[in-house]
Amino acid sequence: MIELYWLMLTGSLSGLISVLAHSVAQSTLELLRGRSTAQPVLDSPVQIPDALLHMLCGTGLGMLFWLSWGLAAVVDVPWWVRGLSFGSLCWLALLLPGVLSIGLSQAPAKTTLAIALRWATTCLIAALACAWSWERTF
Repeated sequence: MIELYWLMLTGSLSGLISVLAHSVAQSTLELLRGRSTAQPVLDSPVQIPDALLHMLCGTGLGMLFWLSWGLAAVVDVPWWVRGLSFGSLCWLALLLPGVLSIGLSQAPAKTTLAIALRWATTCLIAALACAWSWERTF
């Protein structure tokens, strides 16, 4: 049972790290382009509810990783291959339809791309962290 709590904590922290990484990347992009903060490149800056949503998603991914036994059927591969596989499958199955619906609702392409990248990053970082943690535990 401790593994479940550990993977959920790892997933939640990974969700926050992905939001932080995107905030740093967006700020760096703004500085490199020489634009002020009054003219953001992306229309959807990271807000606190968005960060909490990514944290909760990371927690759910940690629980889902535990429920799948760390993709136990995938054998003789390094932990990072298992993590990338799990994260990609989760993003495709759970988040891609939502991102596509945002894109179909006539949202700007930059905003849709930013949301898709944020969720892909959250899924991949959480899955890689859980796979690494699982590898170290067992």
